[in-house]
Amino acid sequence: MSNFVKRAISGLFFVVILTGCIFLHPLCFFVLFFIINILGLREFSMMARRMNVDINLPMLLICGSILFTAGFLHKYLSNRDGYLYFFIATFVLSIWELYRKKGNSFQNLSFSYYGLLYLSLPFTLLIYLPYMTNDEWRPEIIFFPFLLVWFNDTFAFLLGSQFGRHKLFPRISPKKSWEGAIGGGICTILAALFIAPYIEGLTIYNNMVIAAIVVVFGIFGDLLESMFKRSIEIKDSGNIMPGHGGILDRFDAVLFVIPAIFVYLEFVY
Repeated sequence: MSNFVKRAISGLFFVVILTGCIFLHPLCFFVLFFIINILGLREFSMMARRMNVDINLPMLLICGSILFTAGFLHKYLSNRDGYLYFFIATFVLSIWELYRKKGNSFQNLSFSYYGLLYLSLPFTLLIYLPYMTNDEWRPEIIFFPFLLVWFNDTFAFLLGSQFGRHKLFPRISPKKSWEGAIGGGICTILAALFIAPYIEGLTIYNNMVIAAIVVVFGIFGDLLESMFKRSIEIKDSGNIMPGHGGILDRFDAVLFVIPAIFVYLEFVY
């Protein structure tokens, strides 16, 4: 089976599972992203190990799981107690490092906290998006950013491949071009304009702003993850998706887009 066929099949499977779990029920969404959060933190820990950083993976997974669960319980059951357990767990993470007898303790903890900030926090904020317009579960508001990211990535690649002449950030990602980024951005904003009538709770203006956020912050998220991989000389963050790499490879743009959308909607609503 060729790499293209593997990539197409795994990509289609990913889209179907993600879309189904978002729209089927909040609990399905929770289970899927709980697993994605865990897998992403594990990938991050494996990448850090290549820099001789020994993250306390069990405690990192516990902290990340509690944070994500706390966000879900807060919005779905109006219970905020989960955040108290998260703060307790982060203290345990720090105290545990005293007894691990590992080198590079400062780096171990720093990478651990950054992993929570980089991965678990955006996925937790994702839980809040469908409730921000009228405090009701609106799965289309969760799906909208993912759809725009896919539009942006696809058209940026296609247009960049055909017309790319000027490198966007050659030190980090030599294949990306300004032509691809601008063309992908224009196509994404136009797509948002056509999709806007189907997104309940958001005005057309809000949809346009969210599309612009996806274009700008999606590029930064992609470049940041590329910088991480380049610094430790790896091509993919993992191999969970044939032809697509790992969790971080698939969600690099989303991890920057979601917090930015959350901040925007928090100001608007």
